[in-house]
Amino acid sequence: MVSLILAILFWLAGIALMFAGYILTRKIKTAGKKLLIHAEHEKGKDNSASIAMTIEGKMLKYTPSFLVQVITNISGSILITFGFVALAFYIH
Repeated sequence: MVSLILAILFWLAGIALMFAGYILTRKIKTAGKKLLIHAEHEKGKDNSASIAMTIEGKMLKYTPSFLVQVITNISGSILITFGFVALAFYIH
């Protein structure tokens, strides 16, 4: 019975991790846009802070979203596979 519960938990964690990739991508893009806007406001006050925020904002804005999604989807698939392994112990 414990292995069945463990299998379900692995499946749920894997599916949650797969969906988290899409949410994380959106949050990264919006954080990059906010940093670029904040860098424009800091341009007249502190040039070094403005340059640093611009670099950080562009790095976040131009992060390849497919890379984040591939990593989270592979990790989620591995967790789902662990769930099937746990299910095999329940059936055995």
